[in-house]
Amino acid sequence: MPTTNKRINLTIPENIYERLENYKQKNGITSDASACLQLIVRQLDAIENSEKLLKMVSSIPMEELQRISGEGFSLIKDLGEKKFNP
Repeated sequence: MPTTNKRINLTIPENIYERLENYKQKNGITSDASACLQLIVRQLDAIENSEKLLKMVSSIPMEELQRISGEGFSLIKDLGEKKFNP
């Protein structure tokens, strides 16, 4: 079937395919291609977001980062306790 989209032919090891199958089941995806495309897009988005975050963090003074870090870890700890010790 002709398409204007690019094609990628992948050969993957069995252990990676098992992980892909688990991902498909967990997310209600029926095709290997859809799962692979979704994972590629998610990873590319994550890389772009990490780069943006690092750029932003590099412009914040160290003292401010330490203050934010302390507050953030307290919030994360509280959330974890609420989730796992309701």
